[in-house]
Amino acid sequence: MTSSTSRPQASLDEVAHLALRIGRLLFTSGADTAETVARIERLAADLGVSIELDVSAERLLLTVRSGESYRTKIGHPLTGAGVDMQRLAALGDVMAALSSGQIALAEAERRIAALETAGPLYPRWLAVPAVAMTTACLARLFGAEWAVVSAAFLAGAVSTLLRRTAAIRALNPIAGAFLLTVTSGLFGALLLKGAPDTAPALCLVAAGMILVPGVPLINGISDIANGHPGVGLARLATGTATVVAIGFGLFVAATLAGDTLPVAGTPQSLPVLQDLVISGLAAIGYAVLFSVPPRAIWLCVLCGMAGHGVRTALEAGGVEIAAATLIAAAIAGALAVAAGRWLRLPWTAFAFPGVVAMVPGSYAFRAALGALSIMVQGAEASASLVAGTLALGIAAFVMTAAIAAGLLLASAGSRWLTRLVSVATDGSRP
Repeated sequence: MTSSTSRPQASLDEVAHLALRIGRLLFTSGADTAETVARIERLAADLGVSIELDVSAERLLLTVRSGESYRTKIGHPLTGAGVDMQRLAALGDVMAALSSGQIALAEAERRIAALETAGPLYPRWLAVPAVAMTTACLARLFGAEWAVVSAAFLAGAVSTLLRRTAAIRALNPIAGAFLLTVTSGLFGALLLKGAPDTAPALCLVAAGMILVPGVPLINGISDIANGHPGVGLARLATGTATVVAIGFGLFVAATLAGDTLPVAGTPQSLPVLQDLVISGLAAIGYAVLFSVPPRAIWLCVLCGMAGHGVRTALEAGGVEIAAATLIAAAIAGALAVAAGRWLRLPWTAFAFPGVVAMVPGSYAFRAALGALSIMVQGAEASASLVAGTLALGIAAFVMTAAIAAGLLLASAGSRWLTRLVSVATDGSRP
């Protein structure tokens, strides 16, 4: 690495501006708060300055110091948050080149400007069938019949086509998720009118699941666990509001189609081998949505198989579903952490494809529908409806908590192992 004395000395204002720009791109492209802060601090040290970065849910506050001089700057509002692994990988390359002295700050600014305006990594003709396949796979994993799986494929295609339009991208993300859910869910429900013996519930649930903001939700949990409660709670609040909007969109779609979404019912498990294959295929659409570099897609597939596939195998062996979910989430999380470190990408981009099929969407959405039915019926609601709704709500909460706990165990275990190796390495040095 080139020392800071061999490069042209940049002003504190230039360093502060560049650091804020990179930090904003990291944060809005899928990195959690701890990773954003750590990468900016490492870059500053390589440039021969020190940086204190404060991340809030609204903007970044940065102080850069060199000797007795310092500058404090406030970044632009943090808008347009999403997940873009290709952008994060390219940012890592720019930061590495800047740290080693291969490029100057002006060239780094030029490359970052190009990243800010770059479009999705994968073209529409590839994204649409990939995400449609994921929607169909989720429906199958939830126990849907093949007619429902086919309708889910087409509903996912419609959702992805609309998702890429300028009109939807210009909307508030919560409103956009609601409109996409209503449109794609209604489309799938109407398709199934041609198959009168099939219920559209799992088609609707699958169409809603591909819109769930999984990575921001996982990042929110990670932020809280790593000492950034303000940002974490804000991410969780936004993600929860989006999930509620999706659930309401499913209810509206079913109502417009003249269908009822049943509260009762138990998802059917697939044979273990079929489950493993479909779980892996389901991860491909998320890899495309998250702009995961082509070289890393197979890792998303592996995490997907390790999540739902392992849980199904454990259940087949007699393990209770909550415990199986915890174990499978921990295994998928450990693989995701290893993949993220290997490729220098956020581990959450690999974790969500690994756990998304385990997210109890059918339980949560049916619990919400049961609650709406109780609200409408009031005192005339049957005891079975009330009990079924409570059971679904409790099951959704327990399985969601198991997923979160498994991912946190994987993340914490990785950090503990890293510290242990670091201590052992330092102790062995003469």
